[in-house]
Amino acid sequence: MSRFKDKAVGLVVTLTVSLTAYLTSSLHPSFDILVVSIIFGMLVSNMLHERETLEPGVNAAIKVFLPLGVGLYGLQLTLPAGVKAVHWLAVAGVFAFTFLAAYFISKGFGLQKKLAILVGTGMSVCGASAIAVVAPLLGAKKEDTSIAIISVMTVGITGMLIYKFLPQMTGLPIGKFAFLSGTTLPMLGQVKVASQTLGEQSLQMAMSFKLLRVSLLLALAIGVVLTAGRPEKKLYIPWFMVVFVVLAVLGNLSGAVAGLRGAVEPVGRFSLAAALTGIGLSLDLESITEKGARPLLAAFFTWVIVVLFVYLGMSVVDV
Repeated sequence: MSRFKDKAVGLVVTLTVSLTAYLTSSLHPSFDILVVSIIFGMLVSNMLHERETLEPGVNAAIKVFLPLGVGLYGLQLTLPAGVKAVHWLAVAGVFAFTFLAAYFISKGFGLQKKLAILVGTGMSVCGASAIAVVAPLLGAKKEDTSIAIISVMTVGITGMLIYKFLPQMTGLPIGKFAFLSGTTLPMLGQVKVASQTLGEQSLQMAMSFKLLRVSLLLALAIGVVLTAGRPEKKLYIPWFMVVFVVLAVLGNLSGAVAGLRGAVEPVGRFSLAAALTGIGLSLDLESITEKGARPLLAAFFTWVIVVLFVYLGMSVVDV
């Protein structure tokens, strides 16, 4: 009983902050619940004088909710219907280019390998969600997870605001603007806000491209598991990764499993939010600022290069 009491305070604070983040994220599509969760967690943590009392409960929340959230997130990897082969190839090409560009640019800025992979993951797939999935597979530090999420979020918001003016500035037609929005903005809410500038058709097309990107998280996560490496040089596959893969596959092949998506998705999202809240609560702001602006600059330069790559590519190949 005493062990439960030691964890109770931290668990209650974690769940309370997570619920607040969950409600806040419903106010606007650009408010990604995972980003809001980790930021709220960091703010609350740094306002408290006796954070040590929260540590047992916060650590317990991370250990329970992070694998649960990652496993259930597999059910959200849905493939849009009626996608042409050329769209698959185009989206996969942008995904690969973005990940590699982010990784090598991050290394060029002096970031360590795991942080470089997290920045590449967030920029190439689906922002905070992808980072939350890949971080435990890498064994990444809490600080690196937070830095990657905040850097990718900041660049994504900047892009979202700029994209509102792109159609007028460049004369891009609906299809090409939707492709640019769906393949170069990190987070789902950012794609929604930016792409609807040209109406409902643009929004639907951009979301289709974005869902193709999200589906590539499965391949990326498997690749990380196979190449991350462990001290004993043995292949290690976490149980939640097995659940993630199984749900991702069955969710697209079985109508019965896909029918569970509406009930399971909120549980998975809240679980990831609780885990990231816990990560935020366990961090000191000084540990985030130690790396300076390098992760943000790496993400920003990646975004600029990828946008130019996609824009020039669309002038050559009709997507």
